[in-house]
Amino acid sequence: MNPDLLSANVSLAFMAIVAAALLAHLTQLATRRRLLHGVYAATAAGLLYLFGTKALGWNFIPREALLAVFAALFVAVAGVALLRRGKGEEIPWIGLLIEQAAMTYIFAPGSYWKPPLAALLLLYFLLEVFSWLKGREETAATAGGGPKDSRPPLFPPKRVRGARELALAGAAAALAYVFAMGTGKAPVAPAPEEQAAVEQPAIEPSESSETAAPPERTAEAPATSEESKPGEMAQAPEATTPPDAAPAETPAAPEPTYTAKAGETLKTIAKKLYGKTDKLHALTDANPGIKPSAKLKAGQVIKLPEPPAKR
Repeated sequence: MNPDLLSANVSLAFMAIVAAALLAHLTQLATRRRLLHGVYAATAAGLLYLFGTKALGWNFIPREALLAVFAALFVAVAGVALLRRGKGEEIPWIGLLIEQAAMTYIFAPGSYWKPPLAALLLLYFLLEVFSWLKGREETAATAGGGPKDSRPPLFPPKRVRGARELALAGAAAALAYVFAMGTGKAPVAPAPEEQAAVEQPAIEPSESSETAAPPERTAEAPATSEESKPGEMAQAPEATTPPDAAPAETPAAPEPTYTAKAGETLKTIAKKLYGKTDKLHALTDANPGIKPSAKLKAGQVIKLPEPPAKR
């Protein structure tokens, strides 16, 4: 089976377990222990959204908002525990604090996710699963027996396994799965160097870049310092050969060109250089993309089909 599909199916199963736990805690909000069940319900809601992001692609609550919520819950639980200490309430304050710290840790940035701490939390919630499945001890007040327990000392107390215990075991199992599989781990942003390496792949040299060479000035065709002025035909530089150099092949004559003046057209250039406009068709073929009547810019180089007629 595809690992991603298996993970999605497991997340859906935990969504059902956590949803049942959430419902069980919500039904206890009207009782005397509404504060305890309210905190448990918040944890179940956070886990439900977490598994929903994995299985259903939920993304309508920012992780920063969830981080702030559970951090505030942790501070609130710690404050209430300090205010109510010594009152003999049967509320597992340490377990509540560890649970809220774990939820805060889950929605913290990925850089805070450390394997040793995740392993410790995994071990703790596995022990909590077995503890809740084993059941909690029934006290005399719970059993309705009065102020003193009438059981003989050799008999162990009766253990209760109800909807509350199953809901807490399910939430603990979900948290253990999160820390075992890294379901809640936020992705860590890559380092700037790694991101630049990913975004800018290596450019392979092409054949054209390998074969292309920068133009060099040779003895056969020295560069001229004077540029052709507008209205004058560019003259080809004269080739000079050193007296002691071996005879070289005569280079091909450069293509004749004409530097246009502002406002000239191919038609006026044909009449100016060749004395009549019968060369206009050949001139237009030599300069595709330029209409015969289009006005040219000053300095625009026009290719000539043949050298102009000498006057």
